Amino acid sequence: MTASNDPLSITELLPITEVERQTGIRQATLRMWEKRYGFPRPLRDRHGDRVYPPSQVERLLAVRRLIAQGGRPGKILSAGAADDAPALALAPAAAGELPAEHVHILTLLRGYRLAELHSHFQYRLLDLGLRRFVIECLAPLSTAVGLAWAHGELAVRCEHLYTQVAMSVLHAKQAPVRTAGDGHPKVLLATLTGETHLLGIMMVEAVMTSLGIDCIQLGSDAPPSEVAAAARETGADIVALSFSSNFPAKSAARMLTTLRAGLPAATTIWIGGAGAPAAAMFGPGIDRFDTLEAIDPGLARWRADFPVRAASTILHEP
Repeated sequence: MTASNDPLSITELLPITEVERQTGIRQATLRMWEKRYGFPRPLRDRHGDRVYPPSQVERLLAVRRLIAQGGRPGKILSAGAADDAPALALAPAAAGELPAEHVHILTLLRGYRLAELHSHFQYRLLDLGLRRFVIECLAPLSTAVGLAWAHGELAVRCEHLYTQVAMSVLHAKQAPVRTAGDGHPKVLLATLTGETHLLGIMMVEAVMTSLGIDCIQLGSDAPPSEVAAAARETGADIVALSFSSNFPAKSAARMLTTLRAGLPAATTIWIGGAGAPAAAMFGPGIDRFDTLEAIDPGLARWRADFPVRAASTILHEP
């Protein structure tokens, strides 16, 4: 069916680039879902390019919300959930069920009260210290913000504002507690090609910095070959990576295999995030961390395995 046969074709059908922008689902993923699961079902414009009705974009947003709540794309789409996705989303949590702090933060975001949000974070940082702030405040709050978006209770623009404020606070706080000198382990942090969510890996960096780990933040959307080159050039002991919930599992596995092959045998890969593959899929040299709290015991294990390298590590913050 072509767009010329559809009354929406002139003004409302969206090209795949716009669908990617609105949903956050990559074009390659949209095409893969179309081929594998039969959804989405794009029309074609007069040039033969894919165009999408608004109703399908709404369903894609609902599918992404389900994925954000822990669902797997294959199960959601192959079960025919795409047609009923809005009805399948979990019911929004009542405001009274949320911690008062979370309700307050969501209110600030909806009102664009960013100065108050920044002040709130600064107060909590002073009260808790960097590591506890990230683990006890920022991590559960980030989950709450994500779920509020998934339930349709928070606009994506407000979610983005939250991310920007949180990252600015972490940037400002980490500099004074960074390790001085060349202590070990030295950790290179990044997200791989296609992963643009940066807050997760920045929270990992903050926890590691508070433990005296020498961190090098490469940023988001980095090709595995570039990460491997940076790890070799910096002498990184560990490469830490974060994967969000909607990151394609096969892509993650493929890139991790490529990265592992490009690293020295003594360099370990630590992976985390809702979309991180199971470490059991790979051979030695890749460890998965399910929580930020697991970083501290993971560091202890690394020091036990590499006592000579670990000898110069200094803890900066309890």
